[in-house]
Amino acid sequence: MTTHEISDFAGCIHALKQADLRQSLYDEAEILMARAVVNLHGADHRARREVEATVFRKDIFLHYEKVVLPKVLEETLAPFLIEGRGDLKDIGYRILLNLTVDFTGIDRPLRSAEETTRLLAMMREFSLAPTLGQSRLEDTGPLKARIAAAIAEFDGAFFAASLQRRQQALADVEAGRIAREDLPRDVLMALVQANAALGMPREEVLKETIYFLMAGAHTSINTLTHVVDDMLAWFAAHPGQRERLDREPFFAQACVFESLRLNPSSPVAKRLALCPVNLGEAEAAPGDTVIVNLQAANRNEGLFGEAPEAFNPDRPAPAGQLPYGLSMGFGAHACLGRNLAVGVVARPGANPAQHQFGTVPLIVAALFGAGLASDPESAPQKDETVTRSIWKAYPVVFNMKARAA
Repeated sequence: MTTHEISDFAGCIHALKQADLRQSLYDEAEILMARAVVNLHGADHRARREVEATVFRKDIFLHYEKVVLPKVLEETLAPFLIEGRGDLKDIGYRILLNLTVDFTGIDRPLRSAEETTRLLAMMREFSLAPTLGQSRLEDTGPLKARIAAAIAEFDGAFFAASLQRRQQALADVEAGRIAREDLPRDVLMALVQANAALGMPREEVLKETIYFLMAGAHTSINTLTHVVDDMLAWFAAHPGQRERLDREPFFAQACVFESLRLNPSSPVAKRLALCPVNLGEAEAAPGDTVIVNLQAANRNEGLFGEAPEAFNPDRPAPAGQLPYGLSMGFGAHACLGRNLAVGVVARPGANPAQHQFGTVPLIVAALFGAGLASDPESAPQKDETVTRSIWKAYPVVFNMKARAA
């Protein structure tokens, strides 16, 4: 079998649109993601995505931005601001988990710090799954055992009761005891309502729920950490630019778009040819692997201008393209939650009060507004166990003097 790699922007778009190229980036993560929506193909993928897309609506996203997120930010940041320091990955995980758990449909009876800490520990185990295919370890068996243990713990501690409550709520609707509009508006509820059409076994619903938790928290925390790292370096090299966060409402989002362009959550997409597929300059035979190099495509000088490998939040977006390039995917597997995570591109004259910024830009703005700066006593560390660029630890301090830097 042959491996084909595509790195030009147009070629990547062409490949990502091909219906006969099956998602295969997460084949090694079968223990958790074998039947997750991101791994489904064809009719199964379309049916699942259509159901879940009912939750990914602008009104729901705006509710999370305007109502839920401000409270989560205040509660989560408070102890770190009192301490004056923390680890960005821990802080970000706590913020994003508190948002994602509710959106996914996992109930937290206690809503305590201890409960959040327990969920975080499980999330860190789940996050081992997407990178199993990029692990530098010779034996990933111990990692898979940890993932399996976390799945079982999550089921008993959180999922089973959340599922039962939604099944009961649907039964109450069908019996006329409550109105359908009173049902929870979350992913798990959508799956329960569509159970007859989708025919998902309980274990599949369990793992799909975990996938959404992981996609919402784990993926976004990597984006958040890269953004902060890029912004701190850029502010150090461009004195006086940090104050733009206070006077330009769309600047934080522009920084997120630019960092996301440089640092896609998955630097490549991976596909398996199911039949002969024309790739432009080559043809993939059945069984061939196609590597779509998103990171390389996003650094196309012809599209993104001078020094495309450098962080520049003032970089104009190519005509007809998103400013973050292909980092959120393209075609059938484009990220369902991209508008929730990074918002929509502001049109000229957009009203900030009505704009959908996305959770990551709003978190970034809040962190820098609280005086976030690099920890002078402790350097960030990369995770060297995987081939992806992922931060293992990112110590920061909160210094209100930094706001004027």
